[in-house]
Amino acid sequence: MTNLLAKTTRFSVVFVLLMLSSGVQAQSGEERTLTLDEVVQLGLANSKQVQIASTRADIAQTKTRQALASTVPSLTYSGSYYRLSDNITPFETPLFTMPVLLNQTLNRVSISEPVFTGLRALNTIRATEFLENAARFDLERDKKEVQLNVISAAIQVYKLEEALKVVQSSLLTAQNRLKDTRALQQQGMALDNDVLKADFSLTQMETAQIETTNNLAASRFALNTLLGLPVNTVVHIEAASIGAGAGAETLESLLNNTTQRADYQASTQRLLASEKQLKVSKGAYLPLVSIGANLYTNNPNQRQFPLENRFITTWDAGIQVSWNIGNLYTGRHNVQEARLNLTQSTVQRDQLLDAANTDVSNNYFAWQTALQKIAQSEKSLTQATENQRIVQLRNSQQLSTLTDLLDADALLLQARINQVSAKADASLSRFRLLRSAARL
Repeated sequence: MTNLLAKTTRFSVVFVLLMLSSGVQAQSGEERTLTLDEVVQLGLANSKQVQIASTRADIAQTKTRQALASTVPSLTYSGSYYRLSDNITPFETPLFTMPVLLNQTLNRVSISEPVFTGLRALNTIRATEFLENAARFDLERDKKEVQLNVISAAIQVYKLEEALKVVQSSLLTAQNRLKDTRALQQQGMALDNDVLKADFSLTQMETAQIETTNNLAASRFALNTLLGLPVNTVVHIEAASIGAGAGAETLESLLNNTTQRADYQASTQRLLASEKQLKVSKGAYLPLVSIGANLYTNNPNQRQFPLENRFITTWDAGIQVSWNIGNLYTGRHNVQEARLNLTQSTVQRDQLLDAANTDVSNNYFAWQTALQKIAQSEKSLTQATENQRIVQLRNSQQLSTLTDLLDADALLLQARINQVSAKADASLSRFRLLRSAARL
């Protein structure tokens, strides 16, 4: 039964190390020690996700400018030249003869400006401005997401670095156990089976070291990719920048801040844009009014009688009213669609707020759990350390077996790894909570 417990305990240690990450072979490269702030700066500067979101925001800004440009007065020029055939008999009367002017040159400059469009132009501009604001908030949301991703990757590297230190220390202990056991065997004070157990324990520690080393290399590769560094760069995370996740916020205060989240703000801007789109649709019920003027320089000018073979400049100006009365019937379908889109946007924003509150709540209690795990891990480490001391003392007095000592070593290793993981996980839980509550 004791042997089974020893094997189970040592297997659980290896399993914990396996769960930290997946492994690839490490490669040597430049070594860099970065703080979490430096990691975030590099991550944001090299993030493809942020670049895409920034481009989308720029596109939204361009659409706003397009809408503004549509209100600029329209200025056009048209010109033409014609050569008429000379087979037409001139019109003649006893008083005058209408000359046939074979060369016809026409020039016209026109300017027009809508002065009333049922407020469609104004509401379209406002809608595009709201959509531009939404795209900017989407950019902020993606920045926060990238920030959390690189922090998570950096903390994973830190956790594996610390775990590797623990494993290497335990490996040294296992080597000493094997050395001492072999010495006792030579003195006839230990059995061959004891040497086999000590050797097996050493093999497990060596396996754990290989797995942790490769897992660390894989995590560094992923972090280097996020930071835009050469993939073989050996990144170390400064321990001082990894806090234990301390903070005094209450759940209520964090929930009160969810409306400041970038995704909620973006949803609000889209809701406002939907309101303006509804007004644009209703604008189809109203007439359109525009003013304009034309400047003509023609040879001959048809307003001149009789026609003369010279350029004459004339102009005209006026106001135009058009009203598609059919829109009173057909436009109602567009209005209904816009109204439904507005309802959908409202419900989506409310749904997003509910999801945000749930996200904050889940992260808050996960953070509380992580903090409690720190206290439990420290208690377990104290117990495991004392247990190993007692078992080692009893073993030196031949009051316990080597199996008991190897079990105590395994329990101490697991307790040390649990403490490293608890502190790193609490820090990450804290960042996740701040991210969900728009305080990161």
